[in-house]
Amino acid sequence: MISKLIMTAAVVGILSSTALAQVNDKYKDASRQLVGEATVALRAEKPEEAQVLYERALVANPANLHALVGLGKTHEAQGRIGRGLKYYRQALAVDPNAMVALEAQAVAFLKRDMVGRAEANRSKLASLCETGCQSLDMVKTAIEAYRAEKAEADSAAKVAENVS
Repeated sequence: MISKLIMTAAVVGILSSTALAQVNDKYKDASRQLVGEATVALRAEKPEEAQVLYERALVANPANLHALVGLGKTHEAQGRIGRGLKYYRQALAVDPNAMVALEAQAVAFLKRDMVGRAEANRSKLASLCETGCQSLDMVKTAIEAYRAEKAEADSAAKVAENVS
C-alpha cells in the first residue's frame, strides 16, 4: 500500500515537472519572439513601442538577458541613460559575462562621462574574447571617439581662452 502511494507520488511528480518544463519553454519562446519584435521597433526608432514589447518579454521570462539589454537601450533612446544603466546592471546580474550587456553599459558610461567604468568593461571584454570580438571592437571605437571629442573640446576651449 505504502509502496503504491510512493510510486503514484513519484509518477505525478515526474509528469508535473515535465508539464512545468513545457510551460516554461512556451513562455521562453514567447519571450524570445517579443524580443525580436521589440528589436525591430527599436531599429525603426519607435522606442516607446519597443519598451512595451521588451517589458512583456520580461513578464514571460524575467531572466531574458536580451530583453533587459533592450530595455536599457529603449531608455537611452528616450534620454534616460540612468534607467538604461539600471537594466544593464540587471542583465549582468543574470550573466556577468554577457558581452552585449558589457558593450551597451560601456557606451552608456561614456554618455555619463564615466570613462573609467567604460575602460573596465573594455578590459573585461578583452579578457572574455582574447582574439577579438565585435563587442570589444565597438567599445574600443566608442572610447576612442569619446577621447577624441573631449580632446577637441579642450582644444577649442583653450583657443577661445587665448582669444579673450
